[in-house]
Amino acid sequence: MKRVWKTLLAGVLGAMLVCTLTACGSFDASGYVKATLDSNIHGEFEEYAEFVDISLEEAEQDYNANLDSSIQSMASFGMSEEMTAKYRALFADLMKKTKYEVGEATKNQDGSYTVPVTVTPITNVFDGLMDEAQSQLITYAAQFVSADDTPTDDEITAYTAELLYNLLSERVSDIQYGDPQQIEVTVSADEDNAYSISADEMATVTNALIDLGDLVN
Repeated sequence: MKRVWKTLLAGVLGAMLVCTLTACGSFDASGYVKATLDSNIHGEFEEYAEFVDISLEEAEQDYNANLDSSIQSMASFGMSEEMTAKYRALFADLMKKTKYEVGEATKNQDGSYTVPVTVTPITNVFDGLMDEAQSQLITYAAQFVSADDTPTDDEITAYTAELLYNLLSERVSDIQYGDPQQIEVTVSADEDNAYSISADEMATVTNALIDLGDLVN
């Protein structure tokens, strides 16, 4: 179970957020980085849409498509559509509660920009989650043993999904943050003067937003 949920939850956070985006023309590197993060993480699209010259509707569609694609992986575990939708809303809410601040950009000799991003990580959502879930699952299984009964696979899946959702919801409703850390990202232009942040550096920022606790082990 731990392996399944580690892959699932880490995948949701990563696949939803890690992407390379471009902008052209007169350029504000710090503004671009903030707009990119705001659009992909907090679901705030106005500034980003202006930078990349798309409509608010297009920016929102991209955000929703990435979120939907990530969350739909849950269907492969036999989760109901209703529960999948609940997880989608929960993870969107979690990402809106992440904290980051974008500092002033420094222009480099090669024309690229170095932009500091200070991330204050969420620390309590996944820490100890699987141990707590496993303890409750043992209790759940024990009641069937005492009754000389065996739950079906569908019943186990439904119970586990509901259990983890409830545990996560409690933690998301009472977010705790750790110490801020600064990460530098580079914004560079290609031969067409289109600026972008590398996927690797975007991943470094997004991975720092939430401590995955024992899911990383």
